Amino acid sequence: MIAPDAIAMLRGEPRFLNPCLDSVCLSQTVTYKCESGSPFLLRWRVLDTNGRQYALTVGYIDGNSSITFTAVINISNYVIECGPDFISRVNCSIVIPDILPAPVANPLTFGSTHFTFSWSPSTGQCFSNYAVSITSSVSNVTYMTNDTSLVIPISESFNDTEYSVSVGAVDTGGRYNSSEVMRFTPNVPLSVTNLTLTQTDYPTDTHETVNITVSWNEPQSSSRPPITQYNFQYSISNEIQNISTNVTSLTLSGFTVGSVYTVGVAAINVLGAGTVTSATITILLATPLPPEILSTSRVDFTSSFTSGCNCASSTTLPIAVSVSVTFILTAILSSTLTLILTLLCVRSRSNKPVEQVELVEQAKRDEGGSTASVAVYDEITTTKGGATSSVPLTSNPAYGPLRN
Repeated sequence: MIAPDAIAMLRGEPRFLNPCLDSVCLSQTVTYKCESGSPFLLRWRVLDTNGRQYALTVGYIDGNSSITFTAVINISNYVIECGPDFISRVNCSIVIPDILPAPVANPLTFGSTHFTFSWSPSTGQCFSNYAVSITSSVSNVTYMTNDTSLVIPISESFNDTEYSVSVGAVDTGGRYNSSEVMRFTPNVPLSVTNLTLTQTDYPTDTHETVNITVSWNEPQSSSRPPITQYNFQYSISNEIQNISTNVTSLTLSGFTVGSVYTVGVAAINVLGAGTVTSATITILLATPLPPEILSTSRVDFTSSFTSGCNCASSTTLPIAVSVSVTFILTAILSSTLTLILTLLCVRSRSNKPVEQVELVEQAKRDEGGSTASVAVYDEITTTKGGATSSVPLTSNPAYGPLRN
């Protein structure tokens, strides 16, 4: 009895001798083998997704049962057929994988003469190599490498030009997606901004020294290599002071009153120092405070001036001023002196000794919270030969009317 498989072979029913592949990379060569009971009639063909023939029918002679197939067009599903005159056929369906994911780029690292670009590795089935693209307004260069980093020298032609760098994982068909673009300008930093010098204390002695605070803002954001530190320079006692710091504010000491100082600050990166920004400060003494006035008041008083001893020809001048308490006392004394001079004039005119002066009232004035008192006399009484006479005084407007 003939086995069923043998009968199938005799009837020319084909079969693949190797397993069908799940996927085929572009430009990758694969071989399929097929057997049939009628090797002279064995035929192959490749169809696309829509059933259209991708390659011409291949006629194999003398029992040739293999085909070498290379996918050069991105078709989502290929069909490989094998059979005698396509009357009885077997087939394999194969898929072309998608484009590989883009690698993840790491931050650029810079040296004084080069920069290094690195990225994550690709694990795709159809990976071929990496393509690193560096572009600018003046050039466009692509580097091919199997490594996951690339060291690129920095020449003078790079200066002041912004470059864009990216990487892609290339598959066997030359396809790739680029990573996120990173931009850089291989040059020293820009200048710091808003440099400010502030004197922190104000002495009263010219021989003392003071402190100043130096502050600034970092350079405007740019694609230049990152800032590693700041250098600033100033002169104390004719000696240049150089200080490095990674902060943007610092207090300096030893500055002399009356002197003028200039402080310069520059940002630094691996490629060198940026342009120096300078500011100047003059060290000052403390400003003297104005004298303290304990109290002030306003008083209106009248000054009388008598020409000679003629009481009737007195001239009265009203004066309004703002004075201190001390000045008010001076005014009171002046008024008292005027009264005494008046009395002397009366005595001189009468050629009689002053016998008695009767105190009539105390004149009081209250101005601005201060009180001044002046004794006012009604009349001068004199005696002559047992008779008495009275002489009225001139009224003093500064203290109100006098009684007659």
